[in-house]
Amino acid sequence: MEQLVPVLALAALFVVILALMARGWRRRGRSQQDLPAPSAATLPQLGEDTEVGPLAAIYVSTVLAGRPLERIVAHGLGQRAAAEVTVGSGGTWHIDREGARSLTVPASAVDEITAGPGMAGKFIGGDGVLILRWRLGDQLLDTGLRLARREDHDLLLSRKEHS
Repeated sequence: MEQLVPVLALAALFVVILALMARGWRRRGRSQQDLPAPSAATLPQLGEDTEVGPLAAIYVSTVLAGRPLERIVAHGLGQRAAAEVTVGSGGTWHIDREGARSLTVPASAVDEITAGPGMAGKFIGGDGVLILRWRLGDQLLDTGLRLARREDHDLLLSRKEHS
């Protein structure tokens, strides 16, 4: 019985911390509300054929460019998900995410393709996360992808010479 009070206090503290985290997530979403919703159009809808893919990946998250801990939560861009990545003949990237809205990045919006150790949601070291830097409205963003196979990672990384 003497341990019941500290256990209940710890449980209450845990619930308060979770509530504060949820509040912060919602507040961040409201502050990013002016960010336009990204397109979810498929490559055929855009008149492009598939050049690369679909490749199995994990969609890590989307963050502000150069700020790997500043996750974008508006429009579900901060939700980690299993995904398939396809690159069209015109250079458009289509990321089909399980349980979340698909994301299409037009070739004209792609700024840079690099690799890094990670971003909000996954840090693995080395160059294991493929980073697609692109523009959404006036905002420059980085989208992180962890490809299932290293060969696929290297193939997509080589796309930087085509952009």
